[in-house]
Amino acid sequence: MSRLLVTGAAGSLGTYLVPDLLADGHQVIALVHRTPPSQKGISVVYGDVTLPWFGIEGTLPRVDAIVHCAGLVSFRERPELHLSNMTAVEYAGKLSVDLGVPLFHISTAYVCGDATGTWGPDTLRMGQKHRNAYEQSKFTAEYIIRSNPRLAYTIIRPSILVGDSKIRGIPPMNGFYVGVRALYLGKRWFERKAGLPPIEPHIRLPGNPDATLNLIPVDIVARQIADLVKANVRGAYYVINERPPLMKDIAAAASRALCARVEMVPELTPNPAERLVLKLMRDVAPYMAGEPVFDNSATWPFTQARCYG
Repeated sequence: MSRLLVTGAAGSLGTYLVPDLLADGHQVIALVHRTPPSQKGISVVYGDVTLPWFGIEGTLPRVDAIVHCAGLVSFRERPELHLSNMTAVEYAGKLSVDLGVPLFHISTAYVCGDATGTWGPDTLRMGQKHRNAYEQSKFTAEYIIRSNPRLAYTIIRPSILVGDSKIRGIPPMNGFYVGVRALYLGKRWFERKAGLPPIEPHIRLPGNPDATLNLIPVDIVARQIADLVKANVRGAYYVINERPPLMKDIAAAASRALCARVEMVPELTPNPAERLVLKLMRDVAPYMAGEPVFDNSATWPFTQARCYG
């Protein structure tokens, strides 16, 4: 049993991860800025990840490891992005060294940027260009961690989180679902512009229909991260879908959900409705062209939960 200081415990991933850590017998100490998470069985300390020593108020109880889940998902450059995804990681590393405990850092598989080919967990640079500020911030965070020779670290790279695999319903409209919401808004614009009741419009999107998009349910991600924490391993590991869906299959699923015909086409001259959709989807559009193969073999020996699409 370990005593874990967990940041981001009340976030979209942390709310799934903390119960798994508790189920594995760990004691969880949640670092919170204002509102404590709702889970039972955890302790709370107040602080701010963007401050040295996390700005912890009072005395920090003994901890055996830091699990750093806190971060900001924003594709646009913002001052908060630098503080949350880079400055906070620097302070997390320094705190881990000061306490003499390992750091488990939640990164992203998409530090790869626009790279192609096979991408191993220990690969950080391969001549890639980052497609948005979020990818760049996560790349820089990994560089900060890997450059600290005194730090014992584990870097965990999840792919694109989607809703709980066991729950049906509407998930929060962030991350991957920004694109789904854009499709819905484009459909509604077309209906209103044409003065029609709800119909089944044909919406084309530029992209490779046979490319993959590595979507993985948040509960599977949490379980695999908890397994890596339990194994207390060092190094870098992917948490991904081993059989990611094709873009054309994602388009088909969106078609069924939205009562529209969504189609991926390699080249596109958009109509007005499609121009609106593409404007709304500008942050996620680069991911429709394809991605590298993520080498997940290092993770297999340690994980119980598997995702096969």
